[in-house]
Amino acid sequence: MNIRIAAVSLATAALVAGGATAANAAVPTAKAKAPAITVSASTTKAKTGQSITFTGSAAGLKDGSKVTLQEKVNGKWVSLPASTTVKKGTYKLSDKVKTKGTETLRVVDGKTVSKTVTVSVR
Repeated sequence: MNIRIAAVSLATAALVAGGATAANAAVPTAKAKAPAITVSASTTKAKTGQSITFTGSAAGLKDGSKVTLQEKVNGKWVSLPASTTVKKGTYKLSDKVKTKGTETLRVVDGKTVSKTVTVSVR
């Protein structure tokens, strides 16, 4: 009788352990969200030489990460000398608009890119 109890106990323990492993394997792990940058301009209509402040959030970027303002020139993105570091998930930087027309701008950190903001310069 004791041998039967021992055998049933071992079989039950093996099934419970196997079931626990299968249950753990079925639990999905949470994926980390991809970093994201937002951008907002203090104005979307400016005069030549006017300074514009750009602010936004930098979710998923570490404090101290460098973000840079870029302008689209002749179909290519060109980094401007305006950059700053992320602090508490946000940033703030300024740049003077130099040429008349429409400027399309964005903020980048490596491969993480914001949507664009358009500024009309007169």
